[in-house]
Amino acid sequence: MTKKFKPVEARVNLPQMDEQVLKFWQKNKIFAKSIDQRPKDQLYSFYDGPPFVTGVPHYGSLLSSIAKDVVPRYWTMKGKRVRRVWGWDCHGLPIENKVEAKLKIARKKDIDKIGIKRFIDECFRYVASTSPEWEWYIDHVGRWVDFANAYRTMDKDYMESVMWAFKQIYDKGLIYQGKRVSLFCPHCSTPVSNFEIAMDNSYIQITEPSTVYKYRLKSEPKTFMLAWSTTPWNKLVTPALAVNPKLTYVKVKQGQEYYILAKATRKMLQGKYQTVDSFKGAKLEGVEFVPHYDFYQVADQPTAYRVYGADFVTADEGTGVVTIAAYGEDDYKLMIKEGIPVIEHVDDEGYLKPEIKPWAGEYYLQVDPKVNADLAKRGLVYSETAYTHNVPVCWRCKTRLIYAPQNAWFLAVSKLKKQMLKTNENINWVPKYMKHGRFKKGIINAPDWCISRSRYWGSPMPVWDCACGERYVVGSIKELEKLSGQKIKDLHRPYIDSITIKCKKCSGLAKRVSDVLDCWVESGSMPFAERHYPFANKDQFEASFPADYISEYVAQTRAWFYVMHVIANALFDSHSFKNVVVTGVIMGTDGRKMSKSYANYPDPKKTLQKHGGDALRLYLMASQLMLGGDININEEGMIEAIKTILLPLWNSYRYWVSYAELHQFKPAAKIVSDNILDQWMLVRLNQLVKEMNSLMDGYQLTLATRLIQPFLSDLSTWYIRRSRERFVGADKQALQVLYQVLLTLIKLIAPLAPFMAEEIYQNLKTEKNRESVHLCDYPQALILKPAEKRLLTIMVLVRDLCSEGHRQRKTAGIRVRQPLQLIKVVSKSKINLNGPLVQLIKEELNVKEVVFKTNKKLTNLKVQLDIELTPALKAEGQARDLVRQIQALRRQAGCELDEQIVVSAPVWPEEFADYIRQKALVKKLIKAKKLVLKRE
Repeated sequence: MTKKFKPVEARVNLPQMDEQVLKFWQKNKIFAKSIDQRPKDQLYSFYDGPPFVTGVPHYGSLLSSIAKDVVPRYWTMKGKRVRRVWGWDCHGLPIENKVEAKLKIARKKDIDKIGIKRFIDECFRYVASTSPEWEWYIDHVGRWVDFANAYRTMDKDYMESVMWAFKQIYDKGLIYQGKRVSLFCPHCSTPVSNFEIAMDNSYIQITEPSTVYKYRLKSEPKTFMLAWSTTPWNKLVTPALAVNPKLTYVKVKQGQEYYILAKATRKMLQGKYQTVDSFKGAKLEGVEFVPHYDFYQVADQPTAYRVYGADFVTADEGTGVVTIAAYGEDDYKLMIKEGIPVIEHVDDEGYLKPEIKPWAGEYYLQVDPKVNADLAKRGLVYSETAYTHNVPVCWRCKTRLIYAPQNAWFLAVSKLKKQMLKTNENINWVPKYMKHGRFKKGIINAPDWCISRSRYWGSPMPVWDCACGERYVVGSIKELEKLSGQKIKDLHRPYIDSITIKCKKCSGLAKRVSDVLDCWVESGSMPFAERHYPFANKDQFEASFPADYISEYVAQTRAWFYVMHVIANALFDSHSFKNVVVTGVIMGTDGRKMSKSYANYPDPKKTLQKHGGDALRLYLMASQLMLGGDININEEGMIEAIKTILLPLWNSYRYWVSYAELHQFKPAAKIVSDNILDQWMLVRLNQLVKEMNSLMDGYQLTLATRLIQPFLSDLSTWYIRRSRERFVGADKQALQVLYQVLLTLIKLIAPLAPFMAEEIYQNLKTEKNRESVHLCDYPQALILKPAEKRLLTIMVLVRDLCSEGHRQRKTAGIRVRQPLQLIKVVSKSKINLNGPLVQLIKEELNVKEVVFKTNKKLTNLKVQLDIELTPALKAEGQARDLVRQIQALRRQAGCELDEQIVVSAPVWPEEFADYIRQKALVKKLIKAKKLVLKRE
């Protein structure tokens, strides 16, 4: 039975096509069918890292979504059942900051004033109102994902699984409560993890005073230790100085004063000086100095205001003398080790405490110039210069962070590192260098993870402490209900804060610790928490863990990838994913971070409405982003994808449909062709199928995408162009081969360009084919026979010969329509080309003969085109020119492919009149003053 093919428009409106395809998918529930039609025992597990509900998608999140769609589509077509459920990160500072702005809250204390309940209620409302806009973007980049059953980290079931995980890890001795110096946000009044500031936008460049301070020695009133610092506020409480015992120090004289500093740092001295002594830093240990301030009156303590030896002191920057205070990781460890008074003079919102009487209540950074002015006035500043450097800021509110001592809860990553490094070896990283580079180094250098937050909107710390010292760590709602005797309706604050446990030891009431968990604990718990494991779906979780595939951008190596790896190793002694594709970062058109204030990137929604989803997908998937590199976003890249992939594919498809309809083509079950071009095209297609499968299996998305354009070039500029006469002449073999090539090609690219693949498939498919291209099986390659491999190699030679012939024509200024007599090919050894291949060269180069010669002295192939034009050749060239002009007039007039026409022309070579009539479908050829086409 002959199939009717829908006529194809010459110009394709890609966004309009996308809308039609989306309607088809939705109406026919193709996404659901793509899962349901695959066997339940052929699972392919994919984890989707949940985005925060704040804001709308940007190019970075769209890149991740595309990468998360391409691979599941591919494995679905390979016969796998791929569950794809959306998730939302609902807790943490991102949401709290938005709600604070809405309620005009400036400080954490203001939340306590309005009441935690009101604040939490606003957080609930905010989360409920912000997510729907995502669906438009996700649909229009062609991503299939289940929004209806999306998991939310704020859901009770999810939070219970997080509670279970906490207890499991705690019971293994991997969670502890302690005091440690770590990053702290004064605005949010909560700790910040090291890996959070390793993400983008977590550092800013600032210029501030770089000061060298003078510390007078108690035993030598005219001798000073010189110490360099950029934190004047921290000089208000400096109970100790540190030197490196192994470094060489010098005592120099300038004027009437003596200064001590590391020998290697003398270049920072201003003016002439005289070196009076040289010694190792060990000699300075125990030396007493006069403090700048003694607000806390600790001068009488034996360990205060002394010099200590410390290996962390270097001469790389500063003076080789370090001021010791509570606000530094190394400082704090030294203070604990040596019993130095630990004094915290800044409160948890960044304001100086009452003891700092001159500046009590002032923000710590605002007192910097005042402190330096006071010390300079007292002659205790040696020098002050401007210093530009990067400082960490809060990843959400952008407040400058401070290193501060904190009572917090930590997950002992230090105890897991060996296991984490071992299981990392089981992960396939793309690109490979991430495995032993960024990710491995991140594990090696990682501190223990501060998992508690002094905040409100998050999963509660499931810990209840009694005044008698008894502690209850709870791992389920059922357990908490049993311990408390109360029904648990909600796990959020403030409700959970009201739940108490009667202490078995003293009969008192154990109360919950007020902290909530770092929201990254929830993100890292996603593999099991989204399924409410272990309380439900036990088999489903175990069958899907570790995931077969995840993908995010490079910063997640220190964030989501990392926290999943920590928690999976802590809970299951396992990695949590088998394959991971790490993308680079999309920058603005000017190379800077994308920012509305810079106006340096095209609006994503407008881009999709202008170019369509496939253009963005192909542009991003072919870019170095998928190899871990960065790019500057630009529309030209999308336009290039349209020009080099989508339009050539569309035009090839349109070309075939026009002749299939004209000749009433009927698809055959098998392809049998004796034509050399057909044979080559099918072998070339098989080669593409093999390479695409290999690269997609290996998660090499960029390399796979980059195969498409060269193939389309071979198809359109070689196979179709060299087969035109066969299509015009209703050659069944040519029609069948091109049909099979197109049908196979759109299946190959369906994961990458799902919209156009579907549009073309719907017109090409027969009743025997599946409903959607995305329900089809992915093409599989046949084993190439030796003769087929030779054909691929020989065709490369043929095309190279033709390319050289075209180059020589261009150099001579002779157009291709002008026939030439011959081309001579001279090689070291004999070239064996059969008749059809020689005929290809003749037709492509428009020559009458191809002559092959051998010359054993040659090292390279030599090609020589005979450019002499005889009268007969010129006449034939004129005839070909006229045919081209008539064909152009046919297109302008909208003639049907088989429509006969009448042509009036001033002149033509009489000996080629029949040729002109045949090639241009001319019924009558009439003499006239100018070239005119008439339709009958």
